[in-house]
Formats: sequence, C-alpha cells, structure tokens
Amino acid sequence: MKIPTYLTRYTHPDDDPFVSLNDLPFEEANTIKKAHIKRNLSKCGFYAQDEYLVHRRHIEQWLLQQLRKKGGTPKETVPVYMTLGSSPEGKFDIRQNMHRHRIEIIIPLAELDMNTVSFTYPDCMYKLIEGHNGTVTGVRTNTPRIYRYHELDDVISRYRIYEQYTHYIEAQIWDREPLYRLWKRKHAPQGRMQSTHEKQ
Repeated sequence: MKIPTYLTRYTHPDDDPFVSLNDLPFEEANTIKKAHIKRNLSKCGFYAQDEYLVHRRHIEQWLLQQLRKKGGTPKETVPVYMTLGSSPEGKFDIRQNMHRHRIEIIIPLAELDMNTVSFTYPDCMYKLIEGHNGTVTGVRTNTPRIYRYHELDDVISRYRIYEQYTHYIEAQIWDREPLYRLWKRKHAPQGRMQSTHEKQ
C-alpha cells in the first residue's frame, strides 16, 4: 500500500488544535489533562496516570535529539502529534479515547516541510520487540525509534502495517506555522469547525 498522503489531528472543538500539553506550565497542563479524562467517554490508560506528563517530556526531548541526528531541522522543541492517514478501528483507535464531539483536522503532507516531521511506529511511547516466531509486541519506552518520511516505505513493508491495520504510524510535527495557516485558511470563514458527530 502507498504511504497515506495526509495527517489527521483528533481534538476537541473547544481546544486550540495545535497546542500540546507540554507547551504549557506543568500544573496547567495537568489540570487540562484531568479535564480531558473527565469528559472522555472511555478509559484513558497510561494517559490518566500521574507520571504521564513527565514521561512525555522525556520522550519529546529524545525525539527532538534523534530527529536532529537524522538530519531533520525542527523549528520548535515540543511537537504536535498526528496520525499518518486515519486512525485504525478497533482496540487502538484514537477516537475511542475521545469525546464523541471531537473534530478531525486533515493536513496534506505536501503542505509540510518533511525536515520538520518525525514518525514513530506505533506511537512514540512504545517500541516494538520482535519475537523469534515472527510476533511483534509493543512495550513502553522513553527512547522510541524515529523515522524520516523517506524511511516509511520500508517500515510499512516490514511490519505489514496496512494488511492488518491495528496500530497507526504517529507523526510529530515540529513546526506549527503551516498547521495554523492551513487550519485558518479552511475553517476561519465558517467561524468554527464541524465535529465528526455532526457529520454522521
């Protein structure tokens, strides 16, 4: 399967769509995280744990360092998280952990500088352990392996990602300027964005 040509950001219509928790002071970020958990319709797993933000900060520092080592040129120190293509259905569907009035923001890859984007598979809080019998297991980590865009063909083939689509490829965008520009261009005239619930 070809690499999807777009990224998707899942968020709540009342939130700034491209602000990450670690952009904010710790106490403010923790308060917002608790509000997210309260309004979501399902359990939030590791996201609900007290140490989540601390781990997330360590991971982001690692991602930033690794992207620079691979020749990337991030413009910010905290990324915006998106999925490559749409989230898969089933157990690891991002939409299950979000309020039903969520919105989905589509960003074409062609609009972004790939030097400011990193990718992980699965999301950046996990790494894959391959067993001798061909099984692949995801385990928690603060040092995930990152990929550049030109490496994705090999990743997709190696893990047969879209043959049984259960885990998504996560994208970390290290430049918000094109995200806000595209968002405002598409949605500002309407005054607000349409939720996926309203589309159905």
